[in-house]
Amino acid sequence: MIFNTWVFAVFALTSIVLYWGAVPQRFKPIALIVLGSLFYVYNIPAYLILIVALGVVTFVIGRLMLRPNVSPRARKGLLTLGVVLIAGTLVFFKYTKFFAATIDQVARHDIVPLPHILVPLAISFFTFEFVHVLVDVYLGKIGALPLLEFSTFTMFFPTLVAGPIKRFQSFAPQVREIVMPPTPTFVLNLYRIAMGLAKKTIVADSMTLFTQPILAPSDAYGRLDYWAALFGYAAKIYFDFTGYSDIAIGTSGLLGLRIPENFEMPYRTQNIAQFWRHWHMSLSSWIRDYIFIPLGGSRGSTAVTAANLFVAMALAGLWHGAAWTFVVWGLWHAAGLAVCRWWQVSVTPGVRALAQGGPVVRLVSSAATFAFVAAGWLLFAAPSFGNAYQAFVRLFA
Repeated sequence: MIFNTWVFAVFALTSIVLYWGAVPQRFKPIALIVLGSLFYVYNIPAYLILIVALGVVTFVIGRLMLRPNVSPRARKGLLTLGVVLIAGTLVFFKYTKFFAATIDQVARHDIVPLPHILVPLAISFFTFEFVHVLVDVYLGKIGALPLLEFSTFTMFFPTLVAGPIKRFQSFAPQVREIVMPPTPTFVLNLYRIAMGLAKKTIVADSMTLFTQPILAPSDAYGRLDYWAALFGYAAKIYFDFTGYSDIAIGTSGLLGLRIPENFEMPYRTQNIAQFWRHWHMSLSSWIRDYIFIPLGGSRGSTAVTAANLFVAMALAGLWHGAAWTFVVWGLWHAAGLAVCRWWQVSVTPGVRALAQGGPVVRLVSSAATFAFVAAGWLLFAAPSFGNAYQAFVRLFA
């Protein structure tokens, strides 16, 4: 069920009216679980079994790790088992066809049959949330895993389609204390939903017309067409992602629950590190906490830190889509982050104007950051490296 459809509008309106008008206070979490289940089965009913099964795996392993008599070695084994099962499910459904196609391309022969696997709705989001729960239980950041709170966390429909990626520690305490928001807050949440719909349907969708040159380069387009396409796609993806996030956050607020903000004016940031602290914040913080830091983060040498960045961002790229263009897009940003870190450590302290960061420096920094991000969108948008290369060349030809 997609947010910018009449089906979702009717579902959400009916749900909110019944939720506040007919469901007793103590049953509101159960109502959210039921609503989430109905929301999920709308697309592919059979895959509700998958999210429930993975939820059971996460819950059981999490509760086992929380038992006081479990040894550190056993807890680590349980964590490994849970993460392998969850990540393995994600890999199977989302990347099996990608790996098979890659093998065939390398071998230049159809030696691996391409499987016909329909990717379950939101699998990238709920698997990341399950991994977060297991890792934070193991680290002692989650001290209890009540069934009602966990089930509500799992099936909360506003975040099922496109996030934001929630954290159990901040979400769970709200579940048993749900109260109807006051009228001003209720109105603000309605406004947030309206703004999200406007961003998605009026701005993002209208940019599709301009983006065709980078999606399918052709001699029919001139240089200005490619520049319009580049800026158009930068606008399209921003307003598309923020639009969905606004609808999710607003709908959550109407249900009496808060979820994380996801975007904070990322195109105004002054370097690529700041960009990732403001762009898709729930994802970037997840990548930082559960991939980059476990790899060693920035605790090692510059080379080791760069290697950790490349691994983390390559996986972040692959998370966005099962194609090598997404992987290289992630590596593009990893290179930018590595250079940014080197610049801040080795160059900025020795140049007074850079260290002071005056208006001109900030303006140039923001422009350079946006140019770097926009160039990366060519890889993100293009269906192949050939298309991305053609578009890039024709920007300057």
